[in-house]
Amino acid sequence: MIINECHKDLLAELASIGAGNAATALSQMLQDQVITLQVPEVKIAPLQDIPASLGDPEQEVAAVLLEASGDGVSLTVVLVLSLQAAVQLITRLLPEDCDPLGEMGSSLLMELGNILVSSYLGALSTMTGFTLRLTPPSLGLDMAGALLGSVIAEKMMLEDNFILIKNTMHAFNEDIEGNLLLLPETGSLEKIYRQMGVC
Repeated sequence: MIINECHKDLLAELASIGAGNAATALSQMLQDQVITLQVPEVKIAPLQDIPASLGDPEQEVAAVLLEASGDGVSLTVVLVLSLQAAVQLITRLLPEDCDPLGEMGSSLLMELGNILVSSYLGALSTMTGFTLRLTPPSLGLDMAGALLGSVIAEKMMLEDNFILIKNTMHAFNEDIEGNLLLLPETGSLEKIYRQMGVC
């Protein structure tokens, strides 16, 4: 579908509401730390631009993947953190002798991804009235280009475009950058916009 300015404005509103929800939920998880999320930057681009939009395609990343579906809408949602940022965050939450990329660290990363994605999809459900069900999260560690290329190759019937929501989270006196990718199946974006009264 062709994306116009009204579509972009609605996505920006969705991102802003989702960020507020995520900051509250993450604060509760991260030992009652005060968490702030900057107003997210929203970008819509062709699928082939995904690796380049995240920076260096050879950068090592941690990616938490979930799928959401309901009311005729299907989305693949991926939270992408640089491996350095993921380790930086998880190290703060684990005992000193634990491997941040071991079993406990991986579980924490997936739970963080689940909370962040649920916050944004909760905002989407509120705005549309759709009931979206999430699959359990899965975690991948690889170079950005290889990992995201395999995600795209495995998914069928995707829209030509993807939605990128850039987040900067301030926690533990540090800024941690993450990217949320929304990969809709064909027709899903159109249904979402139609439900919100924008065609």
